[in-house]
Amino acid sequence: MTDNVSDDSTNQLEQLECKILQTCKENSNKLTRDLITVQNRVYAQLESLSWLQKRLSIKGQLPPLRGWAASPDVLLRLHTHIMSSRPTIVVELGSGASTLVIADALRQNGKGKLISIEHSEYYGSLTLSSLQVEYLQSWVDLRIGDLELWEGEHLNSDNSDKPPRWYPLSILEGIDNVDLLWVDGPPGATCLYSRYPALPALFNRLSRKAEVWMDDTIRKEEKNICERWAQDYDFELEYHPLEKGLGRMIRPNNKNTSIDLSSKEEFTDQDDVFTRVLGLSFPLQENDHDIG
Repeated sequence: MTDNVSDDSTNQLEQLECKILQTCKENSNKLTRDLITVQNRVYAQLESLSWLQKRLSIKGQLPPLRGWAASPDVLLRLHTHIMSSRPTIVVELGSGASTLVIADALRQNGKGKLISIEHSEYYGSLTLSSLQVEYLQSWVDLRIGDLELWEGEHLNSDNSDKPPRWYPLSILEGIDNVDLLWVDGPPGATCLYSRYPALPALFNRLSRKAEVWMDDTIRKEEKNICERWAQDYDFELEYHPLEKGLGRMIRPNNKNTSIDLSSKEEFTDQDDVFTRVLGLSFPLQENDHDIG
């Protein structure tokens, strides 16, 4: 009887040991895959930053492109697109590094105007200072206005704790024939679907060849907004798997002439390995200000 109990205990210990070794092996393999993914992501951003720096004509450095700021990969695509498509009027919602990048592309083109709309006096003044240092202020019409209650249609529910707010409509005065609308504000913490009013407010001010770009489409809110816009305003919608995601909306009649922005990055918008492995936390919906 004693021998049988001993044999059973030995078998149980051996099975437990095998399970522990198997679990350790699986965890080790997963960690290795995650680290490789992180390495590839870091490389992709460094590569994009390097190419962006080669394209820019500014003498100083860009603001830090981490945290809330637009990522190097999307800024590179913005600069490339603007220099190729040569827009006359660009509107951006939310100023920061993107303001310098867009203005630099316009200056290199020798034509065009950027209308940059910002809700924060503080961040607006930082943006203006950066433009002045690089002698880019003449290419930008920087408009600053506190967020106000939005009275139009919205994806936010009527009984939400945070009622919808957006830039004052008066800030849009004189804007017309917009060729590119870059949406990177207001901040996600403003309310649910904080960026939704952009197209209802500006649709009638777009040119026939206009494109609409939405940053941060790894977030479900931004994806929902893009899909609603595409449905309501008859845009062709495509997503680009950049670090924070890019939603790009093109009018159907312009699709064949649009510029190829295909990306070499292979990670998906569901892949959160980068933040998980490095222990970083960028709660993009809780920020005080989207700098990029």
